[in-house]
Amino acid sequence: MFWTPTVRASAAVSANASFFIVNSEGKGAIGCLVSLVLIGAGILAGARIGPPYFAYKSLEGDVKTEVSRSGARFHGDEVLAQNILDVAKKNEVRLKREDIKIARYAGQVQVTIHYQVPVDLLFMTRTFDFHIKASSFLGTL
Repeated sequence: MFWTPTVRASAAVSANASFFIVNSEGKGAIGCLVSLVLIGAGILAGARIGPPYFAYKSLEGDVKTEVSRSGARFHGDEVLAQNILDVAKKNEVRLKREDIKIARYAGQVQVTIHYQVPVDLLFMTRTFDFHIKASSFLGTL
């Protein structure tokens, strides 16, 4: 009188159960181990790549602020470059004066920074290139 869907569901479960019984002989352990190794390698790579990328993003914001400040205060190129080097040191970025290019034209100051960071990824070393561009008008608006 009552229709019970559990009879059909149990037949489907028993058909799938044989699939799990075949794989329960240890064959799934290799796949689990490979998955854990890949997840661990991803976490390690993220832990090694994360800090240089975070330092780059932090430096980018600070450089844009410094260039805007410098444009408003009419600082010279050397003062601006020294301020950028101080900001880079605060952000723990190894920046040299040669990495900073400053150009002034048409009432603007434009700063381009290019630097490289080698990152050790346990089995290989990868060099990441970072570029920062910032510009500001000279004087106050």
